[in-house]
Order: sequence, then C-alpha cells, then structure tokens
Amino acid sequence: MDEQERERQQAAETDERREVVGQLVLHEERAEVEVLRELAGTVQIRRVVTERQETVPITLISERLEITVTEGGGRVRMNGEELEPGRTYTVELSEERAQIHKQVYPFQEVTIAKQRETFTQTEQVTLRREELDVQRLDVRGPDLPGSSDDSQR
Repeated sequence: MDEQERERQQAAETDERREVVGQLVLHEERAEVEVLRELAGTVQIRRVVTERQETVPITLISERLEITVTEGGGRVRMNGEELEPGRTYTVELSEERAQIHKQVYPFQEVTIAKQRETFTQTEQVTLRREELDVQRLDVRGPDLPGSSDDSQR
C-alpha cells in the first residue's frame, strides 16, 4: 500500500468515528447606511419695490407778445379795451407745461437655479464579530497516566 492510500484509509476511519454533537452559528455586525433627507432651511423669493426721489431737469418755453403803445400813433384797442400810450402790455401766447409719464423698462435679469452637490462623508463604525474560542480543560490531573501524552488523543 502506498502512502496516499494509507492516508485515505485513515481519513475514512476518522470519519466513521466522528460524531456531530452540536452546531454553533457565529455572527458578525455589518454597517448599513441609511441616507436621510432633512430640511436645512427655506428660501422665500419675492420682488420688493423700492422708491427714490429723482430731480429731472425740464426746459420749458413760454411765448409772450409785448405791445408797447407810443404817443401820437392813434388809438389802439385790444379785447374792447383802449391801450394807454407809454405803457407796455404783455399777452401770453403759449406756455409749455411738463406732464410726466412713467415708463417701465427692464434693467436686470435674475436667474434662479438650484444646484446639487454630491460629496462623500466617512464615518468610523465599530463592528463586532463573534469568533469561536476553544479552550481545552484538562480533566486528568497531572499525576494521572497519559495526561502529558497528547499524541494519543
């Protein structure tokens, strides 16, 4: 018989003498990460109208007619009234008045955008694992025969 055959035979004999007396399941912890979305704040966007006082320069024109009556030139009548010699009369012909209208023009365009950032965060987690710790309890005392001979067991 060669050596490989002898080893197979010994393994078969060992399996025949082997008796399962129980099983033990060992456990370990594993990290599970749950991402929670929380409200970090709110934003309110609204248009606010502000007012300012502005002085606008306006050039207006008025036209007047001046009538000066000199003596010895005869009689002059205006609107049924006789004008006196040596006196100057002013007649308003036209006058400009300012009428202000407000016109709305766009002066700025605002873009509102939401941006999402992705970042990786690392956390330290202590995980536990069960391991099997087998300790031999010697039932034989030191004075019993075979207690120091481990090869027969």
